[in-house]
Amino acid sequence: MTTKDEFSFLKNDSLINELRGMLDSLRTQKSFFSVATSFSNRLFSTNNNVLNAQQSSTAATAFIPSVSYFHKSGFGIGIMGYVRNINGSVRWYQTAITPSFDKVAKNLMYGISYSYYAKSKVQDPSRVSPFNHDLYGYVQGRKTWLRPSLSVGYGDGSYTDSYVVPRRLPNGMVMNTSDTYKVHIKDLSINMGVSHSFVKSSLILKNDLFSFIPQISLITGVQSTSSQSINSRVRFKNEMEDRKRMEQFYRVNQTSGSGFGLRTAAVSANLSWFKDAVSISTGYFLGYYFQSTSTNKFSNIFNVTAGVTF
Repeated sequence: MTTKDEFSFLKNDSLINELRGMLDSLRTQKSFFSVATSFSNRLFSTNNNVLNAQQSSTAATAFIPSVSYFHKSGFGIGIMGYVRNINGSVRWYQTAITPSFDKVAKNLMYGISYSYYAKSKVQDPSRVSPFNHDLYGYVQGRKTWLRPSLSVGYGDGSYTDSYVVPRRLPNGMVMNTSDTYKVHIKDLSINMGVSHSFVKSSLILKNDLFSFIPQISLITGVQSTSSQSINSRVRFKNEMEDRKRMEQFYRVNQTSGSGFGLRTAAVSANLSWFKDAVSISTGYFLGYYFQSTSTNKFSNIFNVTAGVTF
């Protein structure tokens, strides 16, 4: 397996970096483009499944086309779009722009990326990423059969939501009023895991490459949230209702966020097939979220990706 293939398999949390095809030389570092499309329910983050696991519902999916360029020095840039059916029409509702740097050394691999999310005005906080900025770094050992890894992710952002709330007036009458607020969210996660790469060549076609990478992870971190009413009728502000509504979208107690501690235990796997410049891969992430406010503490994240490199 080439260095670039191994580099590709490591970054199995990233839709962009899963798409690196086979390169034909172990010694030569090459620059290349990647064009791909994915079908996935990973709607909150391009790199960090810890953020994606906070979706209270993983039933929503999107088509995610991407174009990326990776320079042989390690620097890269990617643009990823999110397309789905919204209210009966197909919408490109979110774009992620991700510069990155990755390095393959003798005993380890490491890298860092930053994603900025440009969003259209879609009033659906459970589908649009609440994060405007997403910073993600990783390091993984290369020498041992079981390869330890450590990744750190930080995201922050905000969103606005409006809804109608019935209010009982002092005279006993009930009046419906529109309540609008802005929610600010910050999240720091630390992911510790071990994985192994099972690789087989010429399995289906001559000189193709097949890889299966299972991984187990423990994830710690801390999250803080705050809400600010932007309704002129401040007397209708109800913090308990705001928190309850936020908890419909995110798996965290919204009283003040979550304190630092163990958040998720997860198993994940990536299955990839490469032939020349063509790649097909699929990934699955199953997390048990200890601090979930939902009765279902499990989160299922998947993706199916096809791409070409040149």
